[in-house]
Amino acid sequence: MKNKKLNIRDINIFKKKIYITKTANETRNIGSKFFYLLKKGDIVFLNGDLGSGKTTFVQGIIRSFSKDKFAKSPSFLLVKEYNIKKIKFYHIDLYRLEKINSTNIDIIYDYIYSNNISVIEWANKLVNIEHIKTWDITIDTIGSIRKITIKKKEI
Repeated sequence: MKNKKLNIRDINIFKKKIYITKTANETRNIGSKFFYLLKKGDIVFLNGDLGSGKTTFVQGIIRSFSKDKFAKSPSFLLVKEYNIKKIKFYHIDLYRLEKINSTNIDIIYDYIYSNNISVIEWANKLVNIEHIKTWDITIDTIGSIRKITIKKKEI
């Protein structure tokens, strides 16, 4: 991962936990700053309605992960993998999965519990998933405004 120093404003931004963005670029900027809080083994559950900005938020994370990468929704692929140094970043999109069954849940578990970083769009489709380093992010839309709620779960 990059060795970018966070200033006190960047560190404190995630103590607030709720952010309002008016543009896609503002949503990407929150994702970019959020990236620097992620640690190896973290799992991010990302939920929101279709078109709410989940992939846009992930684009911000990827932008901080590597300036030449641009995230596209992996909904037809299920998982898009990015490599940075010794850490892998998995962008998982469960939108196209109608049912979570024993075959695809095993594949998903392999990514989630790989001790890398996993961001899962439509994570509400997963049940009984617990991990000591989990982030819950919900993006709600009110017209063109996005309300991004970020919670850190320690089990």
